[in-house]
Amino acid sequence: MVSTSRPRSERSEPERANLDHVDGRRSRWTQHRTERRAAFVEAGVLAVDQYGPAASAEQIAEAAGVSRTVLYRYFRDREDLRKAIADRVVDEVVASVVPALTVSDNATPRQLITPAIAEIVNWLDRRPNIYRFLRSRRDGGLDSVETTLADNIAVLLQAIMLVLGIDARVAEPGAYGVVGFVESIGGWWLEHHEMPRDQFTELVVSGVWHLLEGAARDHGVHIGLDDPLPTAAPDLQGLNLQGSV
Repeated sequence: MVSTSRPRSERSEPERANLDHVDGRRSRWTQHRTERRAAFVEAGVLAVDQYGPAASAEQIAEAAGVSRTVLYRYFRDREDLRKAIADRVVDEVVASVVPALTVSDNATPRQLITPAIAEIVNWLDRRPNIYRFLRSRRDGGLDSVETTLADNIAVLLQAIMLVLGIDARVAEPGAYGVVGFVESIGGWWLEHHEMPRDQFTELVVSGVWHLLEGAARDHGVHIGLDDPLPTAAPDLQGLNLQGSV
C-alpha cells in the first residue's frame, strides 16, 4: 500500500502514478455505490407504491432484485432507506408541479392555479400509497418540518401570493394555510373518492382561490379569478426548493 503521508510533490513518478490509480479506483467505486443506491431507492418507491406505506425491507429488496443483506450495505438502517425514498418522491412531485406554474404577462389567477392543482390531484390519484407514506413520516415527526413536501409547495404558493400583491410577511404563513387546506381535502378525497377527479380539481381550485383572494383583498388588492395578474411574474425557477423530506 502506498503511504499518503508525504505531499504529492515530494513523491517519485511511479509513486504518483500509483496514487492516481488508487484515486481513480476509489472514484469509480464511489460512483458505483451512488448508482446502486439510487437504483435501490427507485425500487423502494415502486415497493411503497405497490405494497403501501409500510412496505418492508424484504419487499423493497425483492423489487430491486437483491437480498435484504445486500440492500442494507447501501443504507445505514431502515430510517436511512425510508428517508432516501421520501427524498426521491419529493423531488418527483416538486419537479412535476414547478413546470405547471407557468406565468405570462397576461396570465390570470385561474391559469396559474389550475394547472398546479390539477398536477397535484393527478399525482395523488396516481400515487395514493406514496402520499400516505409521506404523510405518515410527517405525522411521526421523523424529520425537520423545513424539509417536508408541504414546505416546497408553500414556497410555490408564496410566489403566487406575492404576484397578487400580498406582503411577504403575510404571504409565507398564508401559503402554509393554503397547503394545509389542499393536503387535508386531498387526503379526504383519497379515502372517499365521492366525486370525479375533474370535479374535485375544480373544487380545490375554487377553495384555494377564495383563500388567496381574501388575503389579497385584505391588503387592498381586488382581482377576479379571470383577471390578469396585477404585477410581473416571479422567477419560479429561482425559488429555494428543497428536495428532501
